Amino acid sequence: MTSTDDSDRPVDHFESARNTALHHRDGGSCFRCRQGRCGQYAWAVEELGRHAGGRKLLRQLGFPLSCDDSIEEGQPR
Repeated sequence: MTSTDDSDRPVDHFESARNTALHHRDGGSCFRCRQGRCGQYAWAVEELGRHAGGRKLLRQLGFPLSCDDSIEEGQPR
C-alpha cells in the first residue's frame, strides 16, 4: 500500500472520521469545504455515529444524537 492508497480497514476509517470531526470543530474547514458545506465532514459524522467511541466523541463535540446509545456494539438488538 502506498501513501496515496485509501485503506479499507475499519480502524483507519474511524481515525479519518475522528480527525475530520476534530478539524471541523468550532467552525473549522478543510480544502473539501464548499460554500459552508463539506461532504467529508458529513461522512465523518455518519461514520462516527456507527461506533460507541465515535458517538461519545460526537456528544463531546455537542452533537445531539438520536440513536439508542444503550445498545452496545456486537450485541443483538
